[in-house]
Amino acid sequence: MAAGAAWAPPRVVSSISSKLHQEKQEWNFSSWDSFLFPCGADSREWEYFSGNCYYFSLARLSWERARERCRERRADLVVVGSFAEQQFLMSRARNERFWIGLTDRNSEGNWEWVDGTDYKSSFTFWQEGEPNDSGNNEDCAHLWISGKWNDVHCTFECFFVCERPLAQKSPFSH
Repeated sequence: MAAGAAWAPPRVVSSISSKLHQEKQEWNFSSWDSFLFPCGADSREWEYFSGNCYYFSLARLSWERARERCRERRADLVVVGSFAEQQFLMSRARNERFWIGLTDRNSEGNWEWVDGTDYKSSFTFWQEGEPNDSGNNEDCAHLWISGKWNDVHCTFECFFVCERPLAQKSPFSH
């Protein structure tokens, strides 16, 4: 043994090595994925906000096709429930129009959210003069470039926002 080298009894080294191996086995790398990607490591294109995950499309589709695409992702078109959520959506809208989950297709003038949330007691953010059912054919709502809502023909193609609840709480959230 070289002069000045530290020597540890074999039992101490073995004990430390065993403890490190045990710690390594217990380390949960999925915790980091949950922290870095709260909507799921396999869902990195989703954005987290206030307990929900949001997908901002890069394709323009009709309202119905947009809703189908959201459902394929185990989500639905976004239901805007607060001014804070509205601000979040506006900040991500890229100066484009995005479908939201609001329609009066079942009964003209009776707007309904796709998840059944009571429209009459819910948050609204219509552009002044909207909804106006221009041409008697505007039954779906979208987030306008202004950030406010507008009713438009459901076959119009625009981007869309899907929303789903956060599947599990991040171990790092309070």
